[in-house]
Amino acid sequence: MVEAGVREQFTVMVALAGADRRSLDTAAAIGTELVVQGLRPLLVRAGDADTLAGVAGVVLVGAWGRPWARAAASRFLHRHATVLRVRPLWMVDAAPAGDGHPHPVPAPDLELPVRLHTARTHGGRERAAGPAAAAVSR
Repeated sequence: MVEAGVREQFTVMVALAGADRRSLDTAAAIGTELVVQGLRPLLVRAGDADTLAGVAGVVLVGAWGRPWARAAASRFLHRHATVLRVRPLWMVDAAPAGDGHPHPVPAPDLELPVRLHTARTHGGRERAAGPAAAAVSR
């Protein structure tokens, strides 16, 4: 467990692979939960993230049923693959629950220590562990 004073030093990047309303709402909820947990969120568009310097972990948010979100996520993962191999990475699907079309979180085609989360269970949200994933479960 990280002590409270040390915890405030950790910045978690919340990178948006898409700019649809559900992705934005999901990213905002994750950012809020990160603040509640004593972490510092950094909200960016995935395409605008030139570096991961100073970032302790990354949450990649997108509606994976949309081709442009999958493409943006893939570019982000390839661009930062070296750093992401040694930092925590969560991928969150912001697709609506109950739309009749499953949109699983895409597994990266890179060997990354990724935690896949799909916001598609009871109540439209997944129950997950960790401060970044906890925001998805609310």
